[in-house]
Formats: sequence, C-alpha cells, structure tokens
Amino acid sequence: MRWVALLVILALPTVGPLFGATAIAHAREEEAMGTVSPGDVIVHRNETVSSYITVQNKATVNQDFTLEVVSVPDPLSVQGLPLSEVVVPNHLRQMTFNIKANESAAYQSHTVVFRITSDLEGVAPKTVNITVIVAPWSNLNFGVEGVSQLTVDENVRTSVAVNLSNNGSMTDNVTFSVYSTSEWAWGWQMQNIAGQEAYLVVQPGQLIYAYFWIDVPAVENGLPLADTGPRFTLSATSSLDRATEQWSVDLLMNEKRNATIDAFEAELEVAPNQDGRLYATVRNVGNTPNTLNITLQPVDESGVPLPGSVPADRFSENGWVVALFGGLEDLVLEPNESRTVEIGFQAPPDFSGSIHAELQVFANGAKALLRTAKMTASINRTASGTASYTEVGCNSILPNQSCTAEIRVLNTGNAYNTFLLRLGSVSDGFEVTLPQDGLLVQANQAKTFPPIPVKADEEAIAFLTGTAVLEVLGDAGTVLDTVSIPLVVGPEIEWTFRNVAEQVNARGRLTIAMEARNEGNAIDGLIVQLQSSHSVEMGFIPPENAVYEAGVEYPRSFEINDVPLNSNFTIRAWVQLPQDQISNGTVYINTTIRSRFAPELPFVHTSTGDYLGEAWQPALEEDEGRDWGAMANTAVLYLKAWSGVLLAIVFASLVIYKAVIDRDRRLEQQGLLPYQETTPEDDWMAQYRKEPAADQVEVPRPEPLQAVPKETYEAMFRHTHGQAEQPQVPVDGALVTAATVVLDKRTEEFGKAKADALLSSVQVLSSTSPPPQVGEPPSTSASPALRLPENGTSSATVPINDDLEF
Repeated sequence: MRWVALLVILALPTVGPLFGATAIAHAREEEAMGTVSPGDVIVHRNETVSSYITVQNKATVNQDFTLEVVSVPDPLSVQGLPLSEVVVPNHLRQMTFNIKANESAAYQSHTVVFRITSDLEGVAPKTVNITVIVAPWSNLNFGVEGVSQLTVDENVRTSVAVNLSNNGSMTDNVTFSVYSTSEWAWGWQMQNIAGQEAYLVVQPGQLIYAYFWIDVPAVENGLPLADTGPRFTLSATSSLDRATEQWSVDLLMNEKRNATIDAFEAELEVAPNQDGRLYATVRNVGNTPNTLNITLQPVDESGVPLPGSVPADRFSENGWVVALFGGLEDLVLEPNESRTVEIGFQAPPDFSGSIHAELQVFANGAKALLRTAKMTASINRTASGTASYTEVGCNSILPNQSCTAEIRVLNTGNAYNTFLLRLGSVSDGFEVTLPQDGLLVQANQAKTFPPIPVKADEEAIAFLTGTAVLEVLGDAGTVLDTVSIPLVVGPEIEWTFRNVAEQVNARGRLTIAMEARNEGNAIDGLIVQLQSSHSVEMGFIPPENAVYEAGVEYPRSFEINDVPLNSNFTIRAWVQLPQDQISNGTVYINTTIRSRFAPELPFVHTSTGDYLGEAWQPALEEDEGRDWGAMANTAVLYLKAWSGVLLAIVFASLVIYKAVIDRDRRLEQQGLLPYQETTPEDDWMAQYRKEPAADQVEVPRPEPLQAVPKETYEAMFRHTHGQAEQPQVPVDGALVTAATVVLDKRTEEFGKAKADALLSSVQVLSSTSPPPQVGEPPSTSASPALRLPENGTSSATVPINDDLEF
C-alpha cells in the first residue's frame, strides 16, 4: 500500500492544472471577505427596526457582494433584500435592511440566517446569523427632566439623589450607570453594586431613588472657573427591551479668591553705590478676576520683621534703598493670569554690606491667604581689568636707542580701581623703565599709562628677540592682567671707507682700492656698484666669494654676503681715463655700497681722475722696429748697476772654493797632531801578537746575508718594535699654506742677511790681508798657527781647525 500512496503523491502535480483554468490569489474566504454584524436585535410587536451587516473586501481587486436571506421565522419578516454592493479593495460597506415582528409574535428569541456571496471565482459564500428578540415595551421615567445645576465648594463631597418611576406594566430590573468627562471622583450610595453599575428591581407603578456622591476638588490654577464645572449623566437601562433613560446634572464651582508667587530671585549682588533688581512672578490662582496686593517688608537675616517697620512699596535701611516697581495694585488679573514685578536695591558707597526684604502678596478679599518670599541683596566689589598695548618701533630697536610702548587698561570691575604697572620679566639685552604713579580708573572706563621706554643694549646684535612682560596690579596688589610685548633689535647699518688708495698709471688707468669696514651690529651683505661721470671702460675686480653676472667682461656691480661684524672688506676697481677728449677734465667715479638690510641708505665714496685733452697729451714715438743700440745701452747700465754685487759673488765663490780644497788636502796629509804621532818602537802591544802557523789555513770570510723581501722585513720589524703609531690628524691646508709663506719669507730674509754679512767680511778681509811673499807656501788657514814652546818635544806647528761652514 505504501508504494501506491507514493505513486499518487507523484502524480498529483501532473493532474493539478486540470482543476480550474484560472488561478485566484484570494481563494480562501478569510482572505477575500470579512463581515461584521450585531449580535442581536430588539423588536417589539408590530414594529419595524433597521439592522445591518458590514462587509469588507480583503482582495486586491474589486468585489461585487450580494446579501440575501436564507431563512427567517414566521413571526418575523426581512425587508430590503437581496442587496448588491461593489466594494473596492481594503474598504468596508454597510448593507442595511429592516426586520419586522407581527402583532402575535411571542416574546422570545429568533434566529435569522443571511448569506453573502462574491463575484470572484473561488470565494465561498459566507453565512451570518442574527438573533432577533421580540420584547415587551418598557416605561421608565426620572422625576427631573433636562439638566439640573448644583453650586458646590472646593474640597467638599457632594451627594446627589434623583427619583425614578416604572410606568410600565411589567416588573423591570433597572441598571444604573454614571458617565462624565471630568476626572472628579464619584461613587454609589446604593446596596446592589457590581463594578461601576448599580441595580434595582422596580415594580409597575413604583417610585425609587438613585443615590451617588461626587468629590469636588480644590480650585487650582484658576480652574474650575466660578459658576462652571463638569457634567455628570445618570443612565437607567431597562432589562425588558434594553431602553435607556438619562438625567444630567452640572456642578457649578463657587467663587474662590487666591494668589501665589510662582517664581522669584532670592539673591542679588550689587557693586558699591550701584543698583540692581530682582524679579518675581505673581499669579491670580483664584477662579474669578481679581486684583493683587503687593508690598515689601524689611526683615532681618532670619526673616523677622525689623522693629518699627510696616509693609510698604518702598523703605530705607542702613543706607540701602529698596523699592517695588510694577506693583500696580489696581491692575485686574484674570484667573490664572500672572505678571512680573521688580524689586530694586540701591547700595550705599561701601565695599561690603547686605539688606533683607520680604515680598508679600495676597488676593483682594483673601488676606488670610498671604504669600511671602524672602530676598537678599549684598555688596560684592570685584576688581578686574584687561590690558592692551600699542608700540612704536619695538620691532626694530637700534642699539643704545629706545622704543615706546603704551599700556591701555580697561576697568572691567564694578567699582573704581587704582592700577599700577610692575615689570614681570624682560629678556637679556633690553631695559624697561616703568612709570611709578598709579592710574585711577572708574568702572567700565579705560585709561592709558604714560609712554614706557624700552631700550636696547649698546652691544646688542641685530635681530636679537626678546619679550617684556608687564603686570597690571589692582589697588589690592593682585595681578589682574599681564601684557607681553615682543621686542626685536633692528639692524644698525654702518659702513666706513678706510685706506683708500688711488693711482693713475702711465697708460691713463685709474686704480682704486679701499677697505669697507662693517661697524654695524649685523652680519651684513653688500651690493657694490660702480658709476662714472663719463662713458669709459671700468670695472671691479671681484673677490673670490662675490656674486656677479656671468659672462660680463668688466663687471660694474657685484654682491657679497655674510660680512662679519667689525671686519674689513677690500674693494678694488679700475677706470680707464678718457684719451680722446678735446679739453682737459676730471672723471668722477662713485663707488656705492648698499646694505642688504637697508638698500635705501647707500654709502658712497667718490674718486676723481684728471685727464688731458688731445692737444695736451705727449706725442707718441713711432715704432721703428727694435733699437739694438738702446737695448745694448740698457744692458750696460744694468751691468754697471749690478757689477759690485756680481764681483762680490764671484770673489766669495773663489774664497769658498779655495777653503774647501785646502781642507781636503790637510785632512789627507795629517790626521793627527804632532804630539799624537807614534813610532813602531812605541807599539807595546806587539809583544802580545802571535805569528800565524805555517800550516794554519786562513778562515774564509762569511758570505753576505741573503736579501730579505720588504714585506717580510716589515713584518719582523713590527713584531720586534710594535705597531706604528696612528697618524696624526692632518693640519688644515690653509694653516699649512700660511706657515709655508711665513717660512719662505723668513728663509729669504735670512739668506739675504747671511749673504750681506759674507760680502762685508770678504770686503774687509781683502782690504787688511797683505799679499803673500814670493816662494812662501800658501797658508792653509786664515788664522795664525799655534806654536809650541822651544823646550818642547817637537818643533812642529799645530794648525788651528778653522773650517768654514756655510
């Protein structure tokens, strides 16, 4: 059987499309249609009543609903059906009809069946059942018709009673209920109570009373207004035909007078001899229009009225004046209307003190409901101020000069104050001189101190920055504000020209050389320019570190940077004086130096050069080729001029040469002095010498050692003597060059001095020595010989060692 069921399940999807040609999205009735109908309908004999059924379209398309009766009992009849209505999606439609009972209908319940159908396919019809009750007539009546009114007072429970009569023919179980839109509390004073309802059985022709109570609340914020109040409705419902009888009563509030202080400012601080105000909001909280009585009562700190004082709108105490502003006792306020009053306090000219006042308010006609508020005013003297500065020249102060700064003080306190200045700090290199007198300034006013000089030191370097901090003090000695003034030393540009040299050569070229010295306080740079009164060739000879235009043969301007303080800078220039002018004249040449920091202040040196016109210039000789005679004359003149020097050099050379030869010869002939000579007989060591044997073989000399490679020798040397010391740090090349120049100069001077001394000695020697005799052997020394005494062992002479060392 299981496999049969499985085949059926698999086959159902294939046959599914055969059932219904169109797919309906809302096939289920709970999704396509909704209905609402009354649970039951009350109808009397021979009476026609109206009823309804509400339908809802829950589909997404329009539906045409049709309402018709399916079944109705015999004593009843339905009128107005069938009925059709088209309802759009998500909308409701009420379909009404009438139900009638005949005169002989029994007092009982009947069920009427209705059916609702839709034009959409797949929507099943829906059946609705309505219970129709055939009931007898009831006749209940209250003893009071219309709406009754009761005047009530606040905070009082009011009891209400009303009679009800059953004028019908049958016993009725009456249900009582109370309805009101207010939130006033109420309750029943009856025996049969179930929740919010009460019950009584009333016989035909009987009169009964319904009792309930209402709590009247207090009048708050002016509500309820006088002669107004909520409405309470009492309903009596019959148990026979559910008919309802109603009676209403309005509770009217009695007049209530009252006032209150909603808000107030309790404390006030005022400046000495100044005034201030506190604000209070008063309100009429009664339920009728009324005026307010507002006064001020002076009290002490604990709130007790001061002796001898009475409430008033103004009073004075201990120099204080307190007054009420905006009291307006004749101003009528509507219920719950408020207004603001002001309490002003005028302080005495003291720096401390306080006053206490009590604000009293009550509504006219309700003095017993007095409302009070305590207020206090005190003197608070605040000392404060703000300072600002203006300066003139303090961002560029020259050495040993001053700038001025002005301090402006604004008194932001609430009383007058005497301000003083105190130097907080000042940077090195600056000096500040402050005024000694104070400055009296009223509150909210501003004044300016006398100008304050700020001086820079004489040795201050340019662009030295600093700050001067000035403190503003109050009369109590406290610092109220500080001012920081930035200070900067400005560059002092000062260049002087020294050692000016001007020379004109034979060709008419003026050479200018001068030293420019930086005597300012800044490491400055220069822009040097050359200008001439005539159009001539001229130019600078720029130094190595100068900057000038590239490609210019004769630069007429250049720049040089970073010239140190108190240093000299050499400027060299040349000017070719004019040679083609008609008349004589003078060329004026201006050498202008401009500082990088102050190019608008030029330093100018003017040089002059005189020139001759063409008529006054010496005639130039024609070039006839080389003048050999003139050249010979010149050579002879040079030879005569240097002949003495040349002869001295030749003579000195001969003397030196002769001395060297004599020395070598003497060393060859005699190595010892005469007393040092010995004979073979005096050799006492010969007796100890042995003759060599005949058969003794001469020992050969050892062969020379084999050569050692350089690397091996260096390694052995390092092993024996240790590593070589680390090389010293090389000396600066500029220092070596300078030392070399000095040594060369000293060596040259020493050589010249030595040559001059030698020449002088040669000249003296040649003039004092006699000429040698014929046949006398030449002397080997310029010094006389040393002879021994006659009784000596030898008559030989001992020459003195007089080697000349040069």
